Amino acid sequence: MSRKGQLWRGELAQHIEEYLEGASTEEELLDWGLDHPFFDDQSELDSIELSLIGMALGRILQRSSVEAPATRTSNAQLREAVFMLWGE
Repeated sequence: MSRKGQLWRGELAQHIEEYLEGASTEEELLDWGLDHPFFDDQSELDSIELSLIGMALGRILQRSSVEAPATRTSNAQLREAVFMLWGE
């Protein structure tokens, strides 16, 4: 595991947890997810980190109201992403 991957995983988990606890809005979470440096720089990340970070960001972006209700990410799926990001 790379240092960058560990930092990004922790940062993602923290932002999702803050959203789930009501400390940030859905819009803030989506904006933050869209601006994540993962989309421009995936250097130093191994295949597991790429999968975990990509999965978490994908779930954040699928939380958007433009997604069909059947495909929108649920709170349970966001909690699962946090669990996976922390490696539990």
